[in-house]
Amino acid sequence: MNNQSAIRNPQSTFVIVGAGPAGASLAIRLAKSGFEVVLIEREKFPRHKLCGEFISPECLEHFRELGVLDEMLASGGERVTETVFYAPNGRNVSVPSEWFGNAQGALSLSRAEMDFRLLEKAKEIGVRVLEETQVVGILFEDNKVCGVKVKSKSGETFEIAADLTIDATGRANVLGKLTAKSRRGEEEKRRRGEKLTIRNPQSAIRNRLVGFKTHLENANLEKGRCEIYFFRGGYGGLSRVENNLANHCFLVKADLVKKYIGQTNLLVEEVIFENRRARETMRDAKPVIDWLAVSVDGFGLKDLNPAENLFAVGDAAAFIDPFTGSGMLMALEGAKSLAKTIAENRFSPDEMAESYKLNFQQRFQKRLRICALMRRAAFVPNLAKTLISALSLSRSAREILARSTRSTGVIKIK
Repeated sequence: MNNQSAIRNPQSTFVIVGAGPAGASLAIRLAKSGFEVVLIEREKFPRHKLCGEFISPECLEHFRELGVLDEMLASGGERVTETVFYAPNGRNVSVPSEWFGNAQGALSLSRAEMDFRLLEKAKEIGVRVLEETQVVGILFEDNKVCGVKVKSKSGETFEIAADLTIDATGRANVLGKLTAKSRRGEEEKRRRGEKLTIRNPQSAIRNRLVGFKTHLENANLEKGRCEIYFFRGGYGGLSRVENNLANHCFLVKADLVKKYIGQTNLLVEEVIFENRRARETMRDAKPVIDWLAVSVDGFGLKDLNPAENLFAVGDAAAFIDPFTGSGMLMALEGAKSLAKTIAENRFSPDEMAESYKLNFQQRFQKRLRICALMRRAAFVPNLAKTLISALSLSRSAREILARSTRSTGVIKIK
């Protein structure tokens, strides 16, 4: 395989691993451009996913381009017109959704519903979708990724050849980790002329934060509102989704969680409810699904191009602190950027990689930096209290800060 053969024409085959918003939307965009796409997903959709489930206004334009806007709006989610941030003492500051460029507001919709709609659209336009299928190895040829080895639910293993492979596995960063593992012993195996298959490695990264999520009934939350609560050791959010339920998702320091292993409701009562407003909205609420919990090993930019013919997108490319829908928007924007880069540089993989990295950094580097600063403030309750008090005095300051989590261009204040 040489550089010209990697993506020589629109009939080239692309394998995308992970069918979340980044992977599914990328699959749709590539299929619409005439490429053959295989989308591999470990789970069976629909399924619950740990997420704030806040879809910012800018995401609606992506849904329109993908052909799923009507389906999303008809799925029963809540239209969100403002996000209100609460300090532990109840002091608050509001950010209207219209500041992000859409007067119709944001959308709060479960990941089970949103991801399912995107996956169904991918199937509809001809993407080959393999659910309940796990990637167990990466294939290399001439030091380039040339496909993946997978295992189906029935236990069958087989290989899928690809001109280009995309890691959309989220924070797990499965293909990136497999590639890093492959560096050891690769030269020796290639000298023997073998096709290289690498097994899934164990992560050695120590986790510092833990995310939790459930759906609640009887939450005392006003319609059209998303609320963010700051508390000792973390922060969380609450917004209504379909079926008159509310999504409660929060991020907390791992060392604080140790005391509450297997007792998440007690963690909520003794830690999250230190925030006065959180207690008011959720004291009578009850979970209707089991709590989901996920370890978080870090934020920021990752390796966008771990190996030749392998790219990362979504949380596998960069994990942004989840303030007011930043993560969902980055997933959809990143997928659009990669799809455009592939179409424009299909005859030059080297230029494709450089273009993707440059565009990604220009578009997202500032957002990652701003959201990282906001996270650091969020984990210091007294600092969060001070910032909320200060921002409540200046509408312009709130708008500048809110938009800095999105646009890299000049911000105009109305």
